[in-house]
Amino acid sequence: MEDTKLKKHRSKRMKLYIRVFGLMLVLALALAGCKVSTGKDQNGQSLDTVQGLFVRDIPNDGGDGLIIGWKPLPREKRIQEYRIYRGLTPDSLFYLASVAVNVKTGVASDSMYYYDSGSSDFVDINSPGKLKHEKQKKGSILYRNIPRDMELAARLSEGYSLYSMMESKDYYRRTKKAFSADPEDKTVYSGVKFNQQTIYASLKSSNPASEEGRILYYYTVVPVNERNQYLGIAEPKCGFPVDDAPEASPNLHCTALQDSMTLRFEWEYPVNKSDLAFYQIMAVPEMPDSLWNRIKGTPQAMANALPVAQGPIGGGALKNYVAVTKEKLPDGLSWERASTGRYAIQFYDYSNNPSPLSRQASVVLSDSGKLPQAAQFVVEDKPNDKGDRLTVVWNEPIVFITKTSALRRENGNKGLFAKLGLAGKGGTRLKINYQLNKTDVQKVNNIYFELLVPGSDKPFARVNEFYQDNIIKVTLPSGYDLKNGLKVRITMNTSPYKINPKNGRITYQKGRLVPEYVLEQNLVWDNQMMALMPSSELLRNGVDVSAVQNTVFRKTFSGPQFTLVKKNTSYDNSLDVTIPYVANVGKPVLGFNFVKGGTLYTYMGGERHTRKLKAGEKVQNLALVESQIDLKYAKQDDPKESRTIRTSVFKDEAAGELDKMRQDIKDNEAEIATKQAEMKALPGGEANPQAQALQQQIASLTAKNEDLAKTIKICENDPDYKKSLTFRGNRGRMNFVASIREPLSRLQSYMIVKTNGRGLFTEAYPEKDAKGDYIYNLAVSNWFDWNKLVTLVTCIIFGVGVVVFVRLAKQGKDLYIRPIAGLQEIDNAIGRATEMGRPMLYCMGNGGLSDVATLASLGILGLVARKAAEYDTKLIVPCYDYIVMPIAQEIVREAHYAVGRPDSYDKNNIFYLTSVQFAYVAGVNGIMIRERMATNFFLGYFAAEALLMTETGNTVGAVQIAGSDAITQIPFFITTCDYTLIGEELYAASAYLNREPMLLGTLKAQDYFKFLILVFVILGAVLASFQVTGLMQMFPIK
Repeated sequence: MEDTKLKKHRSKRMKLYIRVFGLMLVLALALAGCKVSTGKDQNGQSLDTVQGLFVRDIPNDGGDGLIIGWKPLPREKRIQEYRIYRGLTPDSLFYLASVAVNVKTGVASDSMYYYDSGSSDFVDINSPGKLKHEKQKKGSILYRNIPRDMELAARLSEGYSLYSMMESKDYYRRTKKAFSADPEDKTVYSGVKFNQQTIYASLKSSNPASEEGRILYYYTVVPVNERNQYLGIAEPKCGFPVDDAPEASPNLHCTALQDSMTLRFEWEYPVNKSDLAFYQIMAVPEMPDSLWNRIKGTPQAMANALPVAQGPIGGGALKNYVAVTKEKLPDGLSWERASTGRYAIQFYDYSNNPSPLSRQASVVLSDSGKLPQAAQFVVEDKPNDKGDRLTVVWNEPIVFITKTSALRRENGNKGLFAKLGLAGKGGTRLKINYQLNKTDVQKVNNIYFELLVPGSDKPFARVNEFYQDNIIKVTLPSGYDLKNGLKVRITMNTSPYKINPKNGRITYQKGRLVPEYVLEQNLVWDNQMMALMPSSELLRNGVDVSAVQNTVFRKTFSGPQFTLVKKNTSYDNSLDVTIPYVANVGKPVLGFNFVKGGTLYTYMGGERHTRKLKAGEKVQNLALVESQIDLKYAKQDDPKESRTIRTSVFKDEAAGELDKMRQDIKDNEAEIATKQAEMKALPGGEANPQAQALQQQIASLTAKNEDLAKTIKICENDPDYKKSLTFRGNRGRMNFVASIREPLSRLQSYMIVKTNGRGLFTEAYPEKDAKGDYIYNLAVSNWFDWNKLVTLVTCIIFGVGVVVFVRLAKQGKDLYIRPIAGLQEIDNAIGRATEMGRPMLYCMGNGGLSDVATLASLGILGLVARKAAEYDTKLIVPCYDYIVMPIAQEIVREAHYAVGRPDSYDKNNIFYLTSVQFAYVAGVNGIMIRERMATNFFLGYFAAEALLMTETGNTVGAVQIAGSDAITQIPFFITTCDYTLIGEELYAASAYLNREPMLLGTLKAQDYFKFLILVFVILGAVLASFQVTGLMQMFPIK
């Protein structure tokens, strides 16, 4: 008794000790957790907040960009992204962008940067409907994207330059007529709702010398870890963009053509070039480079400089070259001095800020004979497309060698080739890889390669490449040393062609050897590659053109100048240019209207206006954009008189446009008369400074009236403008306006400049019509792709075959299908399971409904389930895809109902197992072992799990029938299964088993069609052996 009490006492005491120890452990962990959860370093900064956040101006830009930098958190924090927030005040920051980070590797550098430059999303259809705090940051300074709240957008708009992009149909038909709350502003605006547009914002520049009008932009960065937890908010930092001076040109090149006495300049642009407005080339005194580098950014450099040439740049989109003849040289600069002097270039941005002068460029003497030959080019509509591409072609197809490799070394060459067994009898066998650059339309019949020993004109090998597979093989002369190099001469046979502009059909003429077109390359030994490699030279008719660039420029119908499209190498012979259809209209956002408390508010141009709404007046919250749109560019005989005709998107406003212009002329005339009277009343007459200012205003008003009068005259005589005013409804009118302006906006003309990049350039302008205007090209859509004609014919043949055989099958004709052992044994396999009293397993693999093999397997499942229901044999179907499971359940249920055994159906035998590959294998293997399967069906798509499951099936003694279209797994099925359906046999199983006429007829049509394909393959191979490739080229590649 005492022992029992003693044991109970000890037990209670032990429990007490355990509780005390547990309590102490909890307290220790809590204290440790509290210490960690403070998240502070020795300086009191949060360990989960980015450090070193700063905001700086992007140097040498257009004043619309800032750099945001910070120190990333250590890799242990498992950060997946850094989210950047921006705002006009430090207490309201909106989500701007995110920088993704690899969670495993983290950030290798000590700093991260984000460039807030150009335009970013301001408000769009995906913006929240109301102001919302960021996730997990309720009550903080962080908000999600700027909401679709017109009042908030209006207030924020004062700190940004906004641009609206909307679908053209929305701008044409769905915008509302809107007016400013300013009583003095009578302009009619187009009002656009938020759900009709995407508004983009860009930063406004500030004057660094004055705080007046300066706009500060605040930023913070928030890290987000892999658990999507938003960590600490860094203290916001602010900055303002500055429109500072652009960078100097990296390089200026000058060439003097002595025979024509012409200076030719060509220059390169800096990285930030979008703000460059115009250039000025100066003749500068010759001095050491070290001295020039010290003074080139100072006024001293301009002291003795003479301007030689100047012109527009257009943000780097215009020409980067200029030619100055002797007659255009400035006074005081003779040709002798000009052809031996030094020059520098200076850029100016749109704010007239000058860049430093470039480095001094010395003149390279040359002559006109060294200029590149002018390009002979054509502009073709891309055939067989939807009408959004043109092709500029300036050369015949170009073939060049890319690399070589030795397939076999001749006897006597010891080393690696001998060890690998690649040394053989005869000369070295060389594989040469080449590349053929051509358009989709150009047809190359034969490429002729001639290989020569350097210094010899007689080729030792000729190759006729009638089928271009980008590889040729040649045998070198016996005993030839590869280190001596080779020379390759290339000619080709092509077929001239014509493209029908109406339907896009291409007609080819008889092939011919391209006249006066020989390409040559030298193959030199490369010690690093241990092979013959092509040199940097590419000779065309004996002239090295490897350094020549083919620069493509284009000009729109209404554009004043050619703009850069792309610089192409000498290895390119064409350029595909995309000309998209007009789907969107972009307009600057001029202001916002919103109603609050019965008052209309207008925020526009940094000003705010209000007015009370009238009784019954309905005004919507709208973003205000211009209501005028370009109708067409009206060309006149005098190019200076050509101008763009504009019209309003509102019919009633468009009807009064000419009257408004006439009224503006009268108002201007009245103002002119008033100013003339003021000028006469001034003492001193025209010498009075006030009189001179008035004279300038009068001249400006007079010029404006003349321009208005010319515009009125052009509009009155233009048939399209007059027709646009005859429509009753605005919808029909805007459809007509779109039919005029949109095709004209897609007209383009092209020019090609061949240049070596150092002042030797030749321009090739487009052809002109009878009036002297450039010929413009329009991309045309084709309703039929003629490359797919053979595809259409084969589809018709196959369709006819299907119809014929389905009809025969329905008439009861016995259509022969070859016996497939695996399908014939399905009944025996099911019968075996029935006799043994053991279940069957039906596995469809790891495919989904998008896999053809899974769909074929579901068809077989219905037939197997019907037999199982007839014999009352249990069928287990574990599914890999949960979407496949209900379909399989329905198929099995219908099979049981079809044979009159609904009571034997158990939906629990068809179940979802898992969608993890090897977990699925483990589950299926466990089922096979526990249920002791008599028969296993593996029909569907399988991967690495196939062998694991079929080996388990073997161990339990099951009969196994497998089938798959996965060619990598078929060998394992053949090895471990009793019967295997290979490839298309799986697809044919449903037709084979149920003999349904539709399936049977389709299967027979497929068999005959495959036989037809086989005939063409054999015939094409035979003909190609005799260099007859017409049949092979008749079939489309894609």
